[in-house]
Amino acid sequence: MITTRSLAPRRRPLWVVAALTVLSLGIYLPIWLGLSWVELRRETKDETMQPLGHALSLFVPGYGYYQVYRHFALIDHLLAKVGAPRRVDALSATIGVVLWSFTWLHYSSEPLFILLDALELAAATAVVAYGQRALNDYWLARPGDAVEERVLETDWFAMAVAAVYFVSILISYAAALTN
Repeated sequence: MITTRSLAPRRRPLWVVAALTVLSLGIYLPIWLGLSWVELRRETKDETMQPLGHALSLFVPGYGYYQVYRHFALIDHLLAKVGAPRRVDALSATIGVVLWSFTWLHYSSEPLFILLDALELAAATAVVAYGQRALNDYWLARPGDAVEERVLETDWFAMAVAAVYFVSILISYAAALTN
């Protein structure tokens, strides 16, 4: 059940978003974009921000990169607004997503693709951790009530599902290597 508490902004531990990204083999990147867009929409009180559309835009060639740039530019703007010492670079995050998109969901046991998949996964994990760290900094620096760092039950459930997915992919890799 989704509660008001689960929808409130929260500082997510970096290990949680990194684990979700790795265990989901990068699938968490668009999910994170949508979830963090919900928090940013609530923070900016801009009802024109559509989290589902924002997340799905990542699958539209070219436009998705623009949306990622916009996402990180907004985070950087909010950090600057509250005088936070750390900032984010929207172009760096966008380049990370470009790397992620090259081989996303193209898993193969061919050595070249294993290397490319590892690069893609590292890029996705770096982008999500980079963005979450910036959001965490913003939640700490902004005026108002303190935002606690917490892991929700839904995060634990998502990690369990992602772990099952991860193990199933590893088994399929192992089966492909033995054939």
